[in-house]
Amino acid sequence: MPSKPPTFRPRGAHTESAYDRERRSLVATRKLYATARWRRIRADQLREQPLCCMCRAEQMAVAATVCDHVTPHRGDVHAFWAGPFQSLCASHHSSAKQRDELSGG
Repeated sequence: MPSKPPTFRPRGAHTESAYDRERRSLVATRKLYATARWRRIRADQLREQPLCCMCRAEQMAVAATVCDHVTPHRGDVHAFWAGPFQSLCASHHSSAKQRDELSGG
């Protein structure tokens, strides 16, 4: 069975990209989504704003299922808990919101 050849890296070369550093920093905050505190925040947000705010802007009434950070926390634990939050449907959270964040919008 063929295997991938080893990657050549000169001695002392820094191989971790900015993207890799950011993803590694997010691992700690990913675990926070499983806490009772986050589940309470999510439930409160969806109870206060049960409709997706992006769908409402498009004159549609779609139930929200995601409690989203308006400002990306980028691995900052304080920003993770502080919010602000918005309610989104899964479709908008997975497409439009991610596209906006990646483009710097």
